[in-house]
Amino acid sequence: MLLDAFRLDGRTVIVTGAGKGIGYAIAESFAQMGANVVCAARTEADLEAVADRARELGAAALPVVCDVMQEDQLQHLVDRTLEHFGGIDLLINNAGGGGRGYGPVDKVGMSDFEDSLRMNLSSAYTLVHLAVPHLRKSSKAAVVNVSSAMSWMVDRNMAAYGAAKAGMEQMTRILAHELAPSIRVNAVAPGAVDTPAAAFLKSDPGLLAETISWIPMRRLGDPIDLALSVLYLASDASNFITGKILEVDGGMQALPGNAIYAELASRKNAGNGKE
Repeated sequence: MLLDAFRLDGRTVIVTGAGKGIGYAIAESFAQMGANVVCAARTEADLEAVADRARELGAAALPVVCDVMQEDQLQHLVDRTLEHFGGIDLLINNAGGGGRGYGPVDKVGMSDFEDSLRMNLSSAYTLVHLAVPHLRKSSKAAVVNVSSAMSWMVDRNMAAYGAAKAGMEQMTRILAHELAPSIRVNAVAPGAVDTPAAAFLKSDPGLLAETISWIPMRRLGDPIDLALSVLYLASDASNFITGKILEVDGGMQALPGNAIYAELASRKNAGNGKE
């Protein structure tokens, strides 16, 4: 059956930033497809909630508190996964945010800029680095990185975050070449998505209407839109795809509302993550 290509039965996946929003939807979707789900985020209560949901769906789940900015905690995440499930098949680098790097260039210095790079780019690279020896042992290994439309959009105050996400996409292409054929590496680039971090939009009907007006699909993205895209890139359905960036943004090209997206990103980044 064609739909069997989307099944993940018996495969073990690590999802960072799994506590809420896009990460929660990814973990839930992978659980429905039969994966063993390792949920990583900073907030234990959020992790327990997503792990409980995965178990309700019949999946094995392991919550691991992890700050992706800390290399020792990333190593702990890998170690706990191996102890519990014996291997790693799939890695979803979803955790991220603006960190201290959101702001104008005359205010954001080196340490703040590097904070954003570390949160969005270095952390993802490091987790791939730590997981690669174990991914190579899988016959179905794949990495999916969650980038952002800010990798190609331009707007004020977003230099650090945009540079980090653009770097993530080029890293995706290079790692796909380096790790082929044993490990596929792809990325998704979301636009404006209806997550808890974007709740302020719904509290302001005018801002919501203006935001939707420059999205050709005339709505915000739903976390499940991203989860299904990540599922496609992680599953056998995309077996001949590697080194690609899938833009999941409702068709954004012309952007008269750039400033609205920047506002959305700044509110999201105030929480230092899109978990």
